[in-house]
Amino acid sequence: MRKLIRISVLLALTSAIFPAIPACGQKRSPQTRKVNAVLVDAIIQTHNERVEQIDRVWARVSVRIKGTDARGKGFEEQGEGHLQVTRPSSVSLTIGKLSETYFVYGSSDERYWMFDLTDSDQRVALIGAVENLTPDRAEEIGLSVHPGDLISSLGIEPLDPERIVSTRWQLEEELVVIAQPSRWGVTEYWFDPRTALVVWVVSLDDTGSRIAETGLSRYKDLLDDQRRDSGIKIPGKVEMKRSGTSGEFVRIELSEPSQKAIKSMVYNPDRLKRSYRIHETIDLDAPAEPALLDQN
Repeated sequence: MRKLIRISVLLALTSAIFPAIPACGQKRSPQTRKVNAVLVDAIIQTHNERVEQIDRVWARVSVRIKGTDARGKGFEEQGEGHLQVTRPSSVSLTIGKLSETYFVYGSSDERYWMFDLTDSDQRVALIGAVENLTPDRAEEIGLSVHPGDLISSLGIEPLDPERIVSTRWQLEEELVVIAQPSRWGVTEYWFDPRTALVVWVVSLDDTGSRIAETGLSRYKDLLDDQRRDSGIKIPGKVEMKRSGTSGEFVRIELSEPSQKAIKSMVYNPDRLKRSYRIHETIDLDAPAEPALLDQN
């Protein structure tokens, strides 16, 4: 009943506001304007009531990824795998084909890692400490946001009303933007005000420049641990893009996401190294080797 009342409030507020937006052919309003504080509060409360029920997410996924591998070479791959998330900060994504795993990405409270398993004779693991990661270092290794903010990019983190730094109508898209601080700047959540579902998550650095954006769509029910519909909506399609790159992205489509139990080893890179029989480990915290002098 409370949920129905909340949705009714959202619909009443948005129907009162949308008619004020000029139709095509009329004089255009500014792209943004102030948003009603009551509507913001209703969106935040509805969003929080939904995501606070999500402890974890396990899903089979189809993935298309364009980026840079462990050897610094560009690549584009498409495959299947698993996405596993445990709030507040643990994420694991595997990508492969025909039951073979080629890439493993993950983070926890303490570490983040990227495994390249494409060469069966030279499997490489890159591992670093979260506390040592800086924005400059993240850019060097292809990370668009702090690993601790990856769950925020999935739109399943609650918002703290006391930490909101800005709100606005994004009129052209008919979305409400609510921003709060992240580890390296600000995260903007672009909500459909009719449903209080997140459509975009935009990551900004400490200067206000975009560093990444994630599109969230095709919402579907999260299954409970008994594989029954829970009524909790989560994105069925997630597309992450890095700003300032030539088309690098990760596109993930979730199949039957659920809250089934997740093995702790998927968040432990040391155990994963043994399981995947890693040949070489690259310490992402090690000082960079000085460049060799040109003797010619």
